[in-house]
Amino acid sequence: MLKTSVHMASALLDGLQLGLYLACRYQDIKKRLAREKESARPMKKSCLIAVIAALAAVAGALAAVAVYLRRREKELDEYERLLFGEDEAVPVEDEDEDADTAPADEADDQPADDAE
Repeated sequence: MLKTSVHMASALLDGLQLGLYLACRYQDIKKRLAREKESARPMKKSCLIAVIAALAAVAGALAAVAVYLRRREKELDEYERLLFGEDEAVPVEDEDEDADTAPADEADDQPADDAE
């Protein structure tokens, strides 16, 4: 019984020490946060506008590069077709139009083949 009470007293003492430690840490953290709030200043509107303008400029530059690369890729595809053997070099725009009409032509040809 005496041994149990000594263990309980020891555990109670350890719990009190832990509670005091946490209370001191809580007060320290509370003071530190109060100091940080005092020193923190909000961003000026002019600075925010400058940041937004810079981000917009970067986005515009990336869009321009993407458009340029897409056009350049189409040109290179056309040159490649000229170099590697296709006798009829159709510009990319005309090829897209032909691709839209091709399925309709094939659909007209199929009933004729079935009739034969």
